[in-house]
Amino acid sequence: MANLAIQIKNVSKRFRVYHQRNTSLKQALVDRQRGRFEEFWAVSDVSVDVPEGESLGIIGENGSGKSTLLKCVAGILIQDKGTIAVQGRLASLLEVGAGFHPDFTGRENIYLNGAILGLPRRYITTILDDIVSFAELEQFIDNPVKTYSSGMYMRLGFAIAVNLDPDIMLIDEVLAVGDEAFQRRCMERINAIRAEGRTLVFVSHALESVRAICDRCLWLDHGAARMLGGVDSVLAAYLAEVDRREAAELEVTEIAEVDTSPGRMGVRITAIDFSGPDGPTTVLNTGDPLTISVGYAAPEPLRGARFSITFLRGDGAPILTVPTDDLETGDAALPREGVVRLALPGVPFLEGFYSVTVDITEIATGQHYKRLERVRPFRVHSADHREVGMALLGHSWELPQVTSRVARR
Repeated sequence: MANLAIQIKNVSKRFRVYHQRNTSLKQALVDRQRGRFEEFWAVSDVSVDVPEGESLGIIGENGSGKSTLLKCVAGILIQDKGTIAVQGRLASLLEVGAGFHPDFTGRENIYLNGAILGLPRRYITTILDDIVSFAELEQFIDNPVKTYSSGMYMRLGFAIAVNLDPDIMLIDEVLAVGDEAFQRRCMERINAIRAEGRTLVFVSHALESVRAICDRCLWLDHGAARMLGGVDSVLAAYLAEVDRREAAELEVTEIAEVDTSPGRMGVRITAIDFSGPDGPTTVLNTGDPLTISVGYAAPEPLRGARFSITFLRGDGAPILTVPTDDLETGDAALPREGVVRLALPGVPFLEGFYSVTVDITEIATGQHYKRLERVRPFRVHSADHREVGMALLGHSWELPQVTSRVARR
């Protein structure tokens, strides 16, 4: 069996969640109490061995204990139960600016971080230019880091961590701070570290990055180890659980009534319904046909109205707005009550959580008759994990003539 770089055995970490704190010594003496709190176990009885040279991914929902466990391994936090053994020089990249002295310059912080790792100043001097170049901070390296932007903090922190020759590297989700070019260079450097046989522990919500980087995966759920094993099997189980929980939330949402209160000139939206290949649904696959039906009602026949549906991703950012054709509805007198339907031959969205905004507008003035924002959340599954982004474009590739095929092992 390979030597262990990290051994985590029955580790638990407890915090106090205060509901009421004493704000003065007088209050503490009068109330004769230290404040009301309850204990919260952020990490509960977690055990995992990480052999030298392995890349371990840690996944889980927000609040599942991922960052707390990593901080215990890094020695930033001390566990309340269990033991952690680390063999080798450890570098951590846990949060923007962690370990920096704000009044020191970037150059001084490089030497400070190296000294903390026990590296001689002479050695740090030999790699200083490489660190500054990777961080792209040549013009600012002698400025105090408290003047740096979050992106500059991130670049310097990562450059220090990967260039100080660590045996073990801990990374916690911070790569999302940099721009696209920086993230690409970070991934290239991480892959180089893996190829050198270094040990990596990688916490991330970006499951495809976990799939690309890691050999094994640990799934934490409410502080406890839910599953440990191969990356594909753990990610599949985790996504299945996420789908189950979201489906339950969608069922609750479906029960909620659409806001049918009258808008401008008494126009109302009476219903918003989704229909997939098998009937009413809020869970679809990429490429499934989808029909969205919008019921409306008005005191008088509805003239010069534009209907539109905007698709939004989970964080509320708009992706696409699909309006009715003004040439068809501009002079039309629609019945006082009716249903307008939008039919998509194939859902273009990739894996994710989405919602819609439904709008009825007067074409002549641009004023809203009625608008319902971020309603009818729905889930999309994407079977092909090679595609990255939010939407799948209809496309085809043309390749040169294939003369021979490389045998796959």
